[in-house]
Amino acid sequence: MTGPVMVMVTIDTEEDDWGSYRLRGASVENIRLLPELLPLWERFGVRPTYFVNYPPLASREASRVLHSLCEGGPCEMGAHCHPWNTPPLADGQDAAESMMCRLSDDENHAKLAKLGILFQDLFERRPRAFRAGRWGFGPSVGRPLHRLGYEADFSVSPFMDWTDIGGPDYTHVPQHPYWFHPEAPLRPAENGPLVEIPTSIGFLRGRPGASATLRADLELSFLARLKIVGILDTLGILARRWLSPENTGGADMIRLAKTLTRSGLQVLDMTFHSPSLLPGGTPFVRSEADKRRLLERIEGFLEFCREQGFQFCTASEVARAVRDGEIACQERVSGGVYQNGSEKYVPSRQALP
Repeated sequence: MTGPVMVMVTIDTEEDDWGSYRLRGASVENIRLLPELLPLWERFGVRPTYFVNYPPLASREASRVLHSLCEGGPCEMGAHCHPWNTPPLADGQDAAESMMCRLSDDENHAKLAKLGILFQDLFERRPRAFRAGRWGFGPSVGRPLHRLGYEADFSVSPFMDWTDIGGPDYTHVPQHPYWFHPEAPLRPAENGPLVEIPTSIGFLRGRPGASATLRADLELSFLARLKIVGILDTLGILARRWLSPENTGGADMIRLAKTLTRSGLQVLDMTFHSPSLLPGGTPFVRSEADKRRLLERIEGFLEFCREQGFQFCTASEVARAVRDGEIACQERVSGGVYQNGSEKYVPSRQALP
């Protein structure tokens, strides 16, 4: 378990309509821009993973681009699901119902099955890696994934609490990969049948578990009105960062990677959304200048990884390394309580790293 750090580059490959929950007619113009990245991937030896959702798969033009990406260099296609625009469709949805964890097993199974049919028709194989849209993972997603033959999930975003928009609370979910049972996907289980590879989020200083607890407590206290969390974040005291060029500067991405790997983490996930390649497609990239900054951050981080001797891998290659025992897993979090049927696992404070 002392091999090189494995680095995934994962791209949520989806429609342009950021923040829209319309059922039909999504634009997928951004997909045609994905080949722009191929020279960068080739230069650094990156094998990206595209987590593809329903609208690009259902578009003749976009699906052609996706198929060409497979021929343009080593990569992986995984599955991604926005439940509001993945058939079977349901009228009258609100923003909370855009989280898969709010839907039933049967509803999610039907959507994942439909997504899988289009996926197999285009790529001539079944998807094995999955990421839920809006990070909305939970038991009612895990159970259908297991039944449909998926091997690994990539939906967990450590230290993030999405409950205010109807999603899961990942505040105390491990940063390390772990095995899990579909009935309790946020709780590590040594004998679980599925692998979870959390995305890379962390704090730039301090103990991550304690920092997450303190930040969450402050966000719920009267001090939130004084914007104390934002002040402490700016000062670097409770600086929580994503390994993403969309919302983290290049220097902080490298600093986060160093912090995570020094703590023993063997997997890094640099992630972004395909519509960020289309100026105006996401809140992160509103202009051509923003796009240049995004690409510069990606290039700078890839250069850092190469200098460090890190190994670029696809999502399934990382999951395979976990299954083969080449990557250390979080085996358990002692002292916690899993609220069965919900999407919240709360370890005791004594168990926090």
